[in-house]
Amino acid sequence: MQTEQQHALRLHFVCHKLLRLMNSTVVAIGVLVLSLAADVANAQTSINADTAGRITLDMVFEDSVEPEVLFAGYQSSGDVAAQQEQKSNSEASGIVSPELGSSLLQSSVSSNLDAGFSETDFHIDGQFDFNHFPKDFSSGAVIRNGQLTTRLGGYVKADLIRDFDAIDSTDQFDPTTIPVGAPPRNNVRFHTRQTRLSLDNRWLVPGEDPIRVMIEGDFFGAGDTFRLRHAYGESGRLLVGQTWSTFAHRAALPNTLDSVGDVASIGRRQAQVRWTIPLEDDALSFSASLEDTQVSVEEEFLKFGEPRTELPDAIVRLLYVTDSAQLQIAALGRRLGFQPIGQSVRTFTGAGMNVTGLIDVTEADRVYGGLLWGSGIGDYRDLPDLAPVSATRGKALESLAWYVGLKHQWKKRWSSNFTYSAAHVEHTAFQAKDSLALNRYVAANLIWQPSEHGFVGVEYLWGYRENGDGKGDDANRLMMSVGFILP
Repeated sequence: MQTEQQHALRLHFVCHKLLRLMNSTVVAIGVLVLSLAADVANAQTSINADTAGRITLDMVFEDSVEPEVLFAGYQSSGDVAAQQEQKSNSEASGIVSPELGSSLLQSSVSSNLDAGFSETDFHIDGQFDFNHFPKDFSSGAVIRNGQLTTRLGGYVKADLIRDFDAIDSTDQFDPTTIPVGAPPRNNVRFHTRQTRLSLDNRWLVPGEDPIRVMIEGDFFGAGDTFRLRHAYGESGRLLVGQTWSTFAHRAALPNTLDSVGDVASIGRRQAQVRWTIPLEDDALSFSASLEDTQVSVEEEFLKFGEPRTELPDAIVRLLYVTDSAQLQIAALGRRLGFQPIGQSVRTFTGAGMNVTGLIDVTEADRVYGGLLWGSGIGDYRDLPDLAPVSATRGKALESLAWYVGLKHQWKKRWSSNFTYSAAHVEHTAFQAKDSLALNRYVAANLIWQPSEHGFVGVEYLWGYRENGDGKGDDANRLMMSVGFILP
């Protein structure tokens, strides 16, 4: 029979191997379980059941440098005397119980690690929001090793979709993919591609600002493979890596079961270097960034050459935050390039403004919305930036989009989101007649959280596409989502 130490070494080796394969769904979910198993195997364990039916796991950790896995937020159901007795016994014997582990974590993780980083939360209490990271960093499964603290987060989400009209985007509801004039058809689709996994790492450096390194992904990659959503580091005023564009306003995004959300808000995540300066007692902040650029051109343009990216996008924003409202004004400047076959690169100027905000009008109701306009910014909504206006010339396309929505908390575990949005895109005489000119999007849902770690929701979606020749079609979808949230 193998010794416990041999078991620990073997499990520890397996954990390291599996961590390198996180692009596999099953493996990624198993990381937490295997990490726990490695520590448990390296400890003397006993499972006890008290008279109240509570089961606790007591672990005696040997002297080592292995990280501790502590479950913060675990609440004992025993009385105060029992808890005090257990704590005294634990201190005398060296046993670390879940209750004591929680208090140790709370005391050892500095409040600085819960400080407001760039993408902190701003959501109605009790309402699960698909766009935010967990608010309480020290809750759930936390791994500590010295000054480094890592939180494992995410959720598993299954979408059951029924389309009543023709639409080519079967996994997301994107009205730009509605085939105008297509024969009627229905569609059914089940998938779990919006399942997300995250590693939120934070640590303290003596005499310096706390550091955060955030990694998150879903499975919208080709063939249901892992797709990177966020991978950035942040300390003090500096942020470097891939996350929400400075042109976006995450807190003002619609909370839809559908991952698209609307046709007007900016939900772009891209690589960037951002510098933020707090103003007016931190209620007002100014940010400036240089970000990755992509140039998208009308398909007709591709017959004559290729798009070129010559400079990064430059973005500035002002963000005002109170306890019940936010207002953001962001400006974007771009240099767009297009190189005709056998000729030098021709450049175009792109610029835009994005004004967004939200306000909690009651404890249960939040109104949010935004207005986006500019020229040559279509790529931020997955639309063309440039289109031909003659056989030898092109231009940056102008666009105007807006959205408005309401989040309502019916009861503690019941919430809804209602969203309407519209987007207008310039159409030139040299574009194809079936090029997009107008989009509309409507979403209404009801989400139930039977527990803190699960949700069930239903959502109705309606979309409309109109082409440059004035012809249009709409599509209707009904979807149901079921999910489990990692603690």
